[in-house]
Amino acid sequence: MFATLTHWFTRSLEVCIVLCLCCMAVLVFGNVVLRYGFNSGIAFSEEISRLLFVWLTFLGTILASREHAHLGVDSVVRRLPHSARQACVLVSGVLMILMCGLLFWGSLKQVEINLDNAMPVSGIPYASVYAAGMAAASGLVVSIFYNIFQALVHGEQPANLVMVRHTDDLIRDALTDVDVDRPHHKQTRV
Repeated sequence: MFATLTHWFTRSLEVCIVLCLCCMAVLVFGNVVLRYGFNSGIAFSEEISRLLFVWLTFLGTILASREHAHLGVDSVVRRLPHSARQACVLVSGVLMILMCGLLFWGSLKQVEINLDNAMPVSGIPYASVYAAGMAAASGLVVSIFYNIFQALVHGEQPANLVMVRHTDDLIRDALTDVDVDRPHHKQTRV
């Protein structure tokens, strides 16, 4: 049940990020073509693109946390014994949750301050920009709790105790997926 919910949530985040990126590309490219080709433009393009970029970035942090794609240093943690690794995951998780609480609180204060301030062209409240911080903090807290749970309950798996994925691992996984998907043919020399 939880795996299905997590999968659905991850996919919906990916869809939202793709939609933000597509809308940004269309707005910016369309504005450039209209400005240079027809000496006109889309008035709200810059504001909406900026808003979408902020949301794309903050939603991406949730997705990166879920996939352990954030930067991290694991050289010390990998050398620790099992119980110390679990303690590191717990301590770092609690610290990250505290930071997410600060992010949520600061974003909430900015939303309250900017509810009455609207963007000049589109009229969208500036609060919508700061609401992305609240969404990111909430999503990150869920992801961090899940990581702590995995480390404490399923700590026998090394991937649950070291929250960093190396680029080498990602490349190897991608190449393995390509090799599995592609039928193998013998090459003949001419």
